[in-house]
Amino acid sequence: MEISSKKESANIIQVYHGSNYLFEEIDIAQGKPYKDFGRGFYVTENLNHAKNLALRNKRIEFERYNRYVDVYIYTFEFDLYQSKKEFNVMEFKEADLIWMQFVLTNRKVRERAHIYDIVIGATADDDTSIVLKAYFGGLYGDVDSNEAIATSLRMIEADKLPPQIYFANNKSTKFLKRKGQAEKI
Repeated sequence: MEISSKKESANIIQVYHGSNYLFEEIDIAQGKPYKDFGRGFYVTENLNHAKNLALRNKRIEFERYNRYVDVYIYTFEFDLYQSKKEFNVMEFKEADLIWMQFVLTNRKVRERAHIYDIVIGATADDDTSIVLKAYFGGLYGDVDSNEAIATSLRMIEADKLPPQIYFANNKSTKFLKRKGQAEKI
């Protein structure tokens, strides 16, 4: 799962973050726990994916808490090359068995279960969540067994998952340069 080579300059990519909150500065502590790569800040090169995630979170806010929230899209530029020189970066080229194990490990813990500042790889989507619940429920075999993990990976159709970039700490988010104000959608 490789981040695209479309670049505005030699090293810069444009990425998006969908949110139900307006903010001036990124605060990693505001990230939700039990996510693919851990609690942190996530962006994607896919604008539609960012919008869909924000709209899904809006629906969840209404269904769970009967609370109406707005949806915003933030646009950033990101120097992927420079960040790889300065930070501990893990890049999953594809959603394979190692990616699946990484996601499963992070989905089990409140914070993060790794040492990376930045992680790049496929996004586990809503359908993936159903598969992960079945995995954690032992439906594919013993939890943490290679067979159960491999079965989970086959079930999620990993080749269809959009890529994401994860930032584990506020220092690493400094490589995100905000472009303009958040756009309300």
